[in-house]
Amino acid sequence: MFSVSIFEIISYFRLAISKNIWIYGWQIQNKIDHILLDWKNADRHKPLILRGVRQCGKTSAVRNLSQQFADYIELNLEKEPDIGKIFEGELNINRIINRLELHFSKRISSDTLLFIDEIQECPRAITALRYFYEDKPELHVIAAGSLLEFVLDGQKKDKPVDFPVGRVRSIFMYPFSFTEFLHGTGKEILADYLKHTDFSETPNDAHKELLEEYKTFLIVGGMPEAVREYAETGSIQACQQIHRDIILNFKDDFNKYSRNVSPEIIRKVFDYATHHVCSQTKSSSAVTGISAYYFDLCIDLLKKAGLVFPVKASACDAIPLGVSEKEANKKLLLFDTGVYLTECGLDVCGILDAEIYDDMNKGDVVEMETGLEFIKNGSPYSEPELFYWYRSGANAEIDYAIVRSGQIIPVEVKSSGKGSMQSLHVFLDTHKSPYGIRISMEDFIEYENIHVFPVYAVSRI
Repeated sequence: MFSVSIFEIISYFRLAISKNIWIYGWQIQNKIDHILLDWKNADRHKPLILRGVRQCGKTSAVRNLSQQFADYIELNLEKEPDIGKIFEGELNINRIINRLELHFSKRISSDTLLFIDEIQECPRAITALRYFYEDKPELHVIAAGSLLEFVLDGQKKDKPVDFPVGRVRSIFMYPFSFTEFLHGTGKEILADYLKHTDFSETPNDAHKELLEEYKTFLIVGGMPEAVREYAETGSIQACQQIHRDIILNFKDDFNKYSRNVSPEIIRKVFDYATHHVCSQTKSSSAVTGISAYYFDLCIDLLKKAGLVFPVKASACDAIPLGVSEKEANKKLLLFDTGVYLTECGLDVCGILDAEIYDDMNKGDVVEMETGLEFIKNGSPYSEPELFYWYRSGANAEIDYAIVRSGQIIPVEVKSSGKGSMQSLHVFLDTHKSPYGIRISMEDFIEYENIHVFPVYAVSRI
């Protein structure tokens, strides 16, 4: 007998009644959309720089925000490099605005959103952001770029940039979180439930449905194009083709990263990172024929591109956790689980059909997504940092160490409800933390000083 839950029924009709509103609803439910709207409505605002991995939705977010303005002007300095000539010479904002008005045949006012895309192609435009802030603070200006990080951090020696420190605000963007995925696939009721529910009273059917959606999310991932494809067609195969296209596009960019290391070396390090996520990595022996120096350089470049997130070892003796960072093996996370599973050729059908959730942790995908959820649900105004803890010779390792209410909290990820919590207890005994957290397929429960959260509820930690 075919059966559906009340959540599915409500979500289905909500989606079917208003397909056109879905696109807008998908956008406005994203974390970034609320941040941008607050920025737009603030009495004082600096120009924004959107930073994040290519194709994570930066341009779409800006275009969505543009609906709140009377006028919208979008410059793409890669597609139309001649527009960059507007920023040559003296950086007089009145002159620049006049030139832009003539080019676009539009007046620019306080009710205009000016978006400068692919701004890394014109370093002078980056510098000009300072004067937009100082001379025309009433204007709303946003900049973004697919390889912006390398210009900002001095990797492009041929294109020096005078970065307007203190005159702009950076916002870091990422692929969709699990909650955003629910909104994007018409599961608004489940998303709202996840945000507001008291997990001590979670109905079993809701728990099961959230687990099923979480499994799908691991496979589809959070890249906007893949999420939209799945929402519209339900085809996992089509999503995987999108993942393959994304990876090819990223690899094509490797020759643009740095003059100091060859694209082939970057490709080898990226392939290593892809196939060794969440494993302790020793730089000096990770990739045969690549020195520790070049390995770490490539990891730094991949981090700047938003493709890889290092998880550093910390002794967890003090806050911030970086103060007691250990010169030891790091762990690596890829930017998206869907791309990861496709690139590694793992059995996604097995994950979807699995009755035993141990199968979900092939390749440490659950541990990886837990770290990514910490990043996605953290502050958008600073670069993310992740830490883990281990004790040599004691066979004790904590997947993540986080700070909550001024306390260091250990987090252990288990793909099932099985397994001991020995490492958690070792950490709690030695660091006097008030409690530990276990991420698993179990519903919310407490074992003395261990708080168990289901895998889909990392955003609530």
